[in-house]
Amino acid sequence: MPKIALSSKAESDLDGIYEHYDGLAGPELGEAAVFHILGCLEMLERFPNAGKVSASPDCRELVITTYPYRATYSLQGDRVMVFRILHRHSERREDW
Repeated sequence: MPKIALSSKAESDLDGIYEHYDGLAGPELGEAAVFHILGCLEMLERFPNAGKVSASPDCRELVITTYPYRATYSLQGDRVMVFRILHRHSERREDW
């Protein structure tokens, strides 16, 4: 079963998501958002092809429920590499 690995940009994205929700409603909401996203990503360990096919070659996108984000990832041997966790309406694919 593959394990989840986060790129440094994906880790930075999570930090930004936390800061966003912390600023809106406090640290509890920031933590809840990050934990929810991480829980969705853990599902990829069991179902690595759960995300839809991405426009980028060899990548897939997992739409995060509850929060407006999507995670771009690729199955690489025994790991699921998460490249970015971006707002669904973001088009910053060149930043991967």
